[in-house]
Amino acid sequence: MTQRTRGRTVATTVALASITAYVLVTLLIVLPPNPVASALSPVTRAASPFFSQKWDIFAPDIAKTNPQLRVQAQWRDESGALVKSAWVNATAVEFRSVVGSPVPSRIQKLSWNALGAYLERFRKLEEDQQAVVRDTFIERTDDGFRAKPSEDLVLDLAFIGDSRADVINLLRYDYMLKEYATYFATATFGKDVERVRWEIVRERPNDFDRRFDSTAQYDPTILRFGWRQADDVIRPDVLATFDDVVARYGGEQ
Repeated sequence: MTQRTRGRTVATTVALASITAYVLVTLLIVLPPNPVASALSPVTRAASPFFSQKWDIFAPDIAKTNPQLRVQAQWRDESGALVKSAWVNATAVEFRSVVGSPVPSRIQKLSWNALGAYLERFRKLEEDQQAVVRDTFIERTDDGFRAKPSEDLVLDLAFIGDSRADVINLLRYDYMLKEYATYFATATFGKDVERVRWEIVRERPNDFDRRFDSTAQYDPTILRFGWRQADDVIRPDVLATFDDVVARYGGEQ
């Protein structure tokens, strides 16, 4: 009986010691750099092949930058001259709806989600095609300007690439983003918008060990696209929704 008790005690002690060692080594591996982990680096290196843990098991595709959609518009003044607006951060306006709200509206991720879908399609194009997409989609006519016909855009882009399907998918989303930019700019500036364009600004936060620095470690990157003709019929009910968002969370910046 004594031998059985002793055996159980030994087994329990070994199990507890093993679990404790595993937990401590795992903590040393996953914690940010610190003096204790540095001093015990030989232990963590020896254990890494067997007990390595990484934060990407919880978020395997975690975003490393903060993308923002900024919109610019043009309209005619009383003399007929084009007036160019300042850039407006549409994503920042939407994200203000989150502040102080435990259950924010889905509007706060509208431009964020649109950027992800648009960039996914844009990156599937070849480099020469991307250059065309970043240019203006407006052409001159005898009596002014108009949007380039979609059929011509498809032919031009497909001619310099391999996948016609990728071109069509991009142009469909480009049209959607043009619609969004038109409504947002109309609500923001209160003008009869004639042209819109957008840029995607990516800001990368400082690395963890420089998280308290007041200066940015990385410069923002900007991907700018050309002008699109805002030749759509503005629906009052849709514009009312954008008017409400701009009125509540801020517009021109």
